Amino acid sequence: MAVQEIMQMPTPAPPDKIHHSDEAAKWFLSVALFSLVVFGTFGLITAIKFVVPSFFAYISWMSWPRIRPAHVQGVIFGWLIPVAYSMFFYMIPRLCGTPLYSEKLGKISCVIWTIGVFIGTLSLLNPAGGDHAAGTLNLWLMTKGKEYEDYDVVSNVFLTAGVLLVAINTFRTIANRRYRQIYVALWYAMATVMWTALVYVIGNWPGQAIESTFGIPAAFSGTNDANVNWFYGHSVVGLVATPGAIALAYYFIPKSANAPLYSHKLSIIGFWTLGAIYFWNGAHHLIYGPIPYWLQTIATIFSFLLFIPVTAAVVNFLGTVRGEWHQLRYNVPLKFFVSGVIMYFLVSSQGSFMALRQVSGTVHFTDHTIGHSHLALFGFATMFSYGSILYAAPRMWRRPLYSEGIAEWSFWLSLIGVIIYVISMTISGFYQGILWENYNISFIDTVRAMVPFWHARAGGGAMMVIGMVLMAYNIYKTATSPAPADEVKPLSTGAANLAQAN
Repeated sequence: MAVQEIMQMPTPAPPDKIHHSDEAAKWFLSVALFSLVVFGTFGLITAIKFVVPSFFAYISWMSWPRIRPAHVQGVIFGWLIPVAYSMFFYMIPRLCGTPLYSEKLGKISCVIWTIGVFIGTLSLLNPAGGDHAAGTLNLWLMTKGKEYEDYDVVSNVFLTAGVLLVAINTFRTIANRRYRQIYVALWYAMATVMWTALVYVIGNWPGQAIESTFGIPAAFSGTNDANVNWFYGHSVVGLVATPGAIALAYYFIPKSANAPLYSHKLSIIGFWTLGAIYFWNGAHHLIYGPIPYWLQTIATIFSFLLFIPVTAAVVNFLGTVRGEWHQLRYNVPLKFFVSGVIMYFLVSSQGSFMALRQVSGTVHFTDHTIGHSHLALFGFATMFSYGSILYAAPRMWRRPLYSEGIAEWSFWLSLIGVIIYVISMTISGFYQGILWENYNISFIDTVRAMVPFWHARAGGGAMMVIGMVLMAYNIYKTATSPAPADEVKPLSTGAANLAQAN
């Protein structure tokens, strides 16, 4: 850029005038970290079952078809969305110079959201067992059997109510702001809750349950059903997890690096192009599928147009850290953020090329897609969330981080684990697709060829889960260890950050 536009974040109000209790943020963070460990463990079990099929074989509710959707849905709705809401409730009041509109409403929304995740998980695992267990034949409690739409209708109602309450709290707090300027993180936070409500209602519309109960035609069918399914499936990542994680990055990267945002103009370009482009991407999951050829082409074109918002965000984040690279030696939150930025660019580039017909024809339905999704939801979104937590938690509980050493271990285990996982799945996916295209090779031989890669997958997953446990333990000890209320230790970011913490 010829001229760099530097935007300083608003100066917070004096701590003696505004007290942020952060109670709702603490509730959501506690739920998120608990879910991270539980559903992350489910993911590890699914990986182990590929190499040890008899693992938990005699426990019906631990079978692969049950814990796999419980893992996927749980990571998204039990971990990524609650941790984003937690950090929203931390940063929005500080960016607005006003307390959260209602801590009580925030805690109520947390309880309602958690009930929704619990009901959805219970329905998926179905611990009663048996083919005719109570509830399995009830459309209101039955999984819809579609990718990312596994939660039952009752769970959907609770989750929808939860996000609407979060939206009320978010918008009322911003409406009460003391600063006229709306910082870009607020734009992304508002978009996240709006898009979550919109996308979730469309994707989980209880059509079959309504038709069965009331006799009113309300369900999508045929090609429309497939298209809506992947509008929802892809938008959960691109219009929920992505803007949520980017909102955190726009607040916490400048805070962690103690540096001004590189360019406000780039942030605006990234925001509006993301919203305009991402709605059209879901159909690239249906290349060679039952949708019109022109729609597949549009999805491919818009998949490459995503380079605009992605590049804008990546340049902005790395530009913010310029001149502060030395902090990577000791600043753990910044390590998580920089790693997440790199993986954000990699996963977005990978996704664009996967939308090409020739590439999709080879790697779709293979392990390659599994590696791609983990690079997105763990390598990008979770790494951003980890960095945000390590910065915010000591300030939320007003005491030092329990252990910077444990934080360092959680970083390296998470980073190395996801690299091993993604590389093994990326290579195995291409290899798997090529083998499938050879009609002279039997299917069982293609399965045997994947075993070494599945061992690597399980190993990488184990490292990621250990990192999850360490992260949760570190925050738990931070929250429960005694410390003077007026002593908050900055996490290796210098005394300047502490002055702005409240």
